[in-house]
Amino acid sequence: MAGSVVRVKISGDKDVVKMLNDVGLELKDMQLAMKDVGKYLKGLYSGEVFASRGGIIGESWPRLSTKYAAWKAKRFPGRPVLVRTGLMQRSFSYAAQPLQVEISNKAAHFRYHQSDEPRTIMPYRPMMKVEDAQYNEIVKTINARLEATIKAKGGI
Repeated sequence: MAGSVVRVKISGDKDVVKMLNDVGLELKDMQLAMKDVGKYLKGLYSGEVFASRGGIIGESWPRLSTKYAAWKAKRFPGRPVLVRTGLMQRSFSYAAQPLQVEISNKAAHFRYHQSDEPRTIMPYRPMMKVEDAQYNEIVKTINARLEATIKAKGGI
């Protein structure tokens, strides 16, 4: 992934659109579901990904070099990989739109870790990725919001 943004988009086939229209919903504004997905992914990327050192998204981060690990231990004792001040970990945000959510990180150094461009010094340590487990959670999140909305509208 060369960029530093993850986008999740939803769409529906004709039967889904008809069913939603039948209960007074249109598949044109799923912003509440997209906010739910954004909140989930922001928490995942800033929490579990760091705690697992990328393992939860199938991208286990390489260890620090011996030299850098020694330097970091003196200046930032006890701080894990990719955490000095915590700025990058705190800089995840999301913006929900009617049919998509965009998750990004505004920390200046984020893009160097996330980028899969060829490198010679800094190892690839991605923080944002959607694997099967995350995809399934996104689907559950959207389904839960749809179910709640359908029930509130008097549907099934």
